[in-house]
Amino acid sequence: MSERHTLPGRGWTVELVRVGSGAPLVWLHGAFGLEWSMPLVEALARHHTVIAPHLPGYGASDGLDDIDSFYDLSVWLDDVLDVVGIDRVMLAGHDFGGAAAAEYAALFRRRTQLLAALAPLGLWLDEAPLPDIFGLTPGALTRVLFADAQSEAAAAFNSQSPDKAERNAAILRRRQALIAAAKLLWPLPDKGLKKRLHRIAAPTLLVWGAQDRITGSAYASTFSALVVGASTATVPAGHMMPLEAPAETADVVRAFAAKASA
Repeated sequence: MSERHTLPGRGWTVELVRVGSGAPLVWLHGAFGLEWSMPLVEALARHHTVIAPHLPGYGASDGLDDIDSFYDLSVWLDDVLDVVGIDRVMLAGHDFGGAAAAEYAALFRRRTQLLAALAPLGLWLDEAPLPDIFGLTPGALTRVLFADAQSEAAAAFNSQSPDKAERNAAILRRRQALIAAAKLLWPLPDKGLKKRLHRIAAPTLLVWGAQDRITGSAYASTFSALVVGASTATVPAGHMMPLEAPAETADVVRAFAAKASA
C-alpha cells in the first residue's frame, strides 16, 4: 500500500510502499527506482513488513535539491524512520540503495539492527572501473545489468507500453531516476564510503549476483574486507537480482535476518 508522509522540519514529502507482515524491514531501491525492486519487495513481504520509501527525486518524494551527499541521504532516512516509528532498523538495499544503506549503517550504527547490502555501489576501484550506466545505450545497458539480456526479466525492464501516454510516463520516470542517481553517483560513486565501512557494527550480509558485470568479484572482495565480520552470499543473477532472482535473494536475506535476530 502506498503512503505519503511529511518529514518534520523541512516539510518534505516522502512516498513509501508498505506491504506484508512480520518484523519490519526497510528497503532502499536502486538507481532505476522502486518499481524495479518490487518482485523482491513482494518476496520479502512473505516474512516481513517491508517499508520501501521512494528515495528523494523518485516517485512523489521530494527534497533532492538539498541532498548533496550520502550523509544528507542518511539524515533524510533517519527522519523517515522517525516518521514511520522504527527505533531499531533492519535495513536492506540494492545498488544505489545498497550504498545508501551501508552509509546509514556506518553513521547511525546504534540504530541499525541489521544490514543487507545487495550489489552495493559506493566504491571505485581503478583496476575494475564501473561502467557508466548514465551513458550507455539501452541495449548496452541491458547487457551489463542482466545475466541474460534475452530473459523475461530483461524484457520487462525494457518493455514499452502500446499506450503512448503510459510509454511517455515510463520514459519520464526512467529519466528522473537517472537524474536523481547521478547527483550522488556521477562521475564517480566514491564519496568516501570506504573510509567509514569499518564503523558498521550491525550484523551485515553482502549479496552479489554470480554474473554481476557492474559490481563484480573485485568489489565483492573489497566490500567484504572493509566490513568487519560480514557474511557473504551469491545468487544466480547479474546485477539486477531483484528482477532476475527475487525468490532466491529473498530467501538469503530472510535466513540471515532470522539467524541474526535469534
